[in-house]
Amino acid sequence: MLFPEQQRASDELSKKLDKYGLAIFVGEIRSGKSRSFLDVARNYKTLVITKKDSMSGVLSEAKEIGVEVDVINYHSVDKMNPDDYELICCDESHLYISQATPKASTIWKKVVLFTKGKLCIFASGTITPEGYGGLYRMLALSSYSPFRKYVRFTQWFNDGYGIPSTVFVGGRQVAVYKKTNGDKIKREVKHLVVKLRRKETGHEFESEDVIHEVGLNKQQKKITKALEKDLLFIKGKHEILGDTPVKMLGKLHQVNGGISIKGEDSLFMFKKEPEKVKYIKKNFDTSKTMILSYYKHEQDYLAGVFEYTGSVTKLSTGVDLSHYETLVIYSMAFSASNYEQVRGRLMNVNRKTQMKVHYLLSGEVDKYIMKAVKSKESFTSTWFKVNR
Repeated sequence: MLFPEQQRASDELSKKLDKYGLAIFVGEIRSGKSRSFLDVARNYKTLVITKKDSMSGVLSEAKEIGVEVDVINYHSVDKMNPDDYELICCDESHLYISQATPKASTIWKKVVLFTKGKLCIFASGTITPEGYGGLYRMLALSSYSPFRKYVRFTQWFNDGYGIPSTVFVGGRQVAVYKKTNGDKIKREVKHLVVKLRRKETGHEFESEDVIHEVGLNKQQKKITKALEKDLLFIKGKHEILGDTPVKMLGKLHQVNGGISIKGEDSLFMFKKEPEKVKYIKKNFDTSKTMILSYYKHEQDYLAGVFEYTGSVTKLSTGVDLSHYETLVIYSMAFSASNYEQVRGRLMNVNRKTQMKVHYLLSGEVDKYIMKAVKSKESFTSTWFKVNR
């Protein structure tokens, strides 16, 4: 069974496929977008390509609405036979096949063997999380792309769709492809887009961001000062180097967590209990709280302290976290799409209370990340500008 708006989206997708051979499906997180494209799939021999963690969910949805499809993850798609399918549904397309880069990724090269000459649906809750440049690469998978006259990304970018810019990396001037003529691109792809919103499928409440500023302890302040002044912090056998903007932001991000810092050849561990951990214990009921963090060494530490913990990247897509009362983000990912996906994990059509996502921010880097992802900027580019 589909909600009326899910059925409406399914019908629109079918019309787009009939007329144009492809469709861009922007289904907001927790809107039940998979039911819409799976309903279309009942008319074709269909392969759904998605994130590994989302495969079981897609198969479950297909079974519930009585549709037979094959499902595979992006990394393993080459195990399937392209000749077996008429329709290819690329789910969570923003993660693997829509990078705004001159060179196609290894995964893109695998997927294109399945999509050329086939009907295609590109589905995501955040189809263009960091700008419109990735649409060229995604749509180039289809034989019916509105940009198909451009053989290379740079041809397309330099023909009025992109805004050339550069940054300095290691003393060298490097071209970047983040800035685009968004209005022009949207005009070119508008006829392909189908949208599905949460409110149209019975969701009464939206997630609310709650910002918590957590202070740094003396050791965190000392390391931050050393890195900002000398680009280096040394403690015994541990050498923490921040000699490039990218390295610096990563190191300071870890300093703010107060758990550990990945050094050149070792893992430096803070001796005192992290300030963020103290804050969580004092301010949250941890028996009903999921705590997500970015770094593996943070996840290992937090798993030994709290009952419910996980990765802010692995649990941001294809996972339902709506049964938790509270979601705490210990450390954020450098990604606008991840920010949007995480906020959607608490949403459920049956939920009757306001959902809050709590972000623990310590130091300037944490604040820069929050500002950048909310405005859908490339945080790395922002950091380059600030620290050039």
